[in-house]
Amino acid sequence: MPRLTGTALLLGAALLLRRSILLRAKDRQRTLRALAAAFAALEQAIRLTLAPLPALLRTLSCAKEAKAFFCAVTDGLSGEGTLADAWRAAALRLPLEERERETVAALGLALDGEEACVCAALRQAAQTLSAMERSLAEAVPQRERITTALCLGGGALLVIVLL
Repeated sequence: MPRLTGTALLLGAALLLRRSILLRAKDRQRTLRALAAAFAALEQAIRLTLAPLPALLRTLSCAKEAKAFFCAVTDGLSGEGTLADAWRAAALRLPLEERERETVAALGLALDGEEACVCAALRQAAQTLSAMERSLAEAVPQRERITTALCLGGGALLVIVLL
């Protein structure tokens, strides 16, 4: 009976690990999609209004993942830091991989320029993040199969070793 219970617990843990890994990947994909859409909306807002960027960041209507990022940027602005510093600090806390975080962080350096440069940088960042999100979406079935095989295979191997 204890062996059967242990086996069930180990396989349950393997399934929970699989779920956690796949949820983290979906969160990453959602964040990329939300940021790309928010950057495109921010570009439009900059073109249509002459409001300062911090005010636009507070009022921009976007998904919760992007809203959390913009709130972190505006909170960083309440101190003595610059927009680029606040942007970089908020970007480094995003649930993304290093390359993706660096793409978002680099955008902060371009936000102090002229309107045309800011809009071009936002458009480029939105396109880059959209391309990254599309490549993640295309790899979902393969990633799910590999994750399932590794988690369940590792759990089964652990059960065999411990029996």
